[in-house]
Amino acid sequence: MLLTTPSLVALLSTLQLISARGKPIDIFNQGGKGDILQLRVSDKQGDKRMYNALRKNSNLKWKGDGETYVIPYIITGEYAEAMKRIHQNTCIRFKRRTTERDFIDIQNQRGEGCYTSVGRVGGRETLMLESNSYATCMETEIVLHELMHVIGLWHEHMRYDRDAYINVIWKNIPRQYWSQFEKISSRESTTYDIPYDYKSVMHYGKNAFAYPGKISMETKNPKFQNIIGKAKDASPSDYRKICAIYGCKSCMSGKVDPEEDNTTDEDYEDNGVPDVSIVKPKDCVDVMGFCGVMVSMGMVDCNTYGKRVCCATCSKHTGKPTNPFGGLTSTNPFGGLTSTNPFDGFPSTDTFGGFPSFFRRW
Repeated sequence: MLLTTPSLVALLSTLQLISARGKPIDIFNQGGKGDILQLRVSDKQGDKRMYNALRKNSNLKWKGDGETYVIPYIITGEYAEAMKRIHQNTCIRFKRRTTERDFIDIQNQRGEGCYTSVGRVGGRETLMLESNSYATCMETEIVLHELMHVIGLWHEHMRYDRDAYINVIWKNIPRQYWSQFEKISSRESTTYDIPYDYKSVMHYGKNAFAYPGKISMETKNPKFQNIIGKAKDASPSDYRKICAIYGCKSCMSGKVDPEEDNTTDEDYEDNGVPDVSIVKPKDCVDVMGFCGVMVSMGMVDCNTYGKRVCCATCSKHTGKPTNPFGGLTSTNPFGGLTSTNPFDGFPSTDTFGGFPSFFRRW
């Protein structure tokens, strides 16, 4: 049943998701690209940055009648679960797009990763959720994270009061990614007096955008060091911010209960959020859809480790590599290398920050 209130609208247009999915994409480490389009293309957006949560009078808020902001939908899978949790705990609703001018277009394109914009930017707004046999964004916590960007939340670590809770280790972060760790003054952003939340689904992981084997953030409270970036659900504070932005009359009326949020460090493994993993092919094949372009532009060195991810294309240029994957069972062409990544220990990264050295400089 379609509701008649002005709506936050989702065009659920690309739903051909492959059932045999790869491991979850690490949304904080995607080849040096974050999951917020405003940071990727801030020059085109007029640098309209929102550093934690939109203000109540922001023109990036989605429209509604003051009580509900609706997106009805018919869909299954992780989309449904993430949307259901938002429905249960806020006044946001999802619906299929009909003729509305402003809507989100949920897409699945190989090699694109997970990203969207913060708030309602106007017109068609892309929500990219890649899902295939090599890598996927289709995990409930990832979909929740991206949908909350769409609704109006920024990353938790960009709060103006974050220095009381975390240390950003700048020396471990390539300079070109420092913008991912900017904070903004209280004159330009708001936290709605909601305390800093290490357990927020919007918090970066400890090694986001860091050099291989390094961490980019250190929590002031050590027990949360291995918790940040690992949330499997939105926290009460995430929902409270959404309710504050939209003035929801009912908030967290569903299954999320602040009194039941007793997660501790022991509830998490110590190896970080899983990186993008690529299934080892039986034959010499490309595991990235853009190998042809990258090899032709000289961005991939087929004489070294480039042939591990672009075997088929490289074989046309350097012969036919034999078993190029060696003993490896996974690779991470999207970057964001960590100690759990099989590329760890390979030659140093270059200007792409997070890509191994087989990706040449421009």
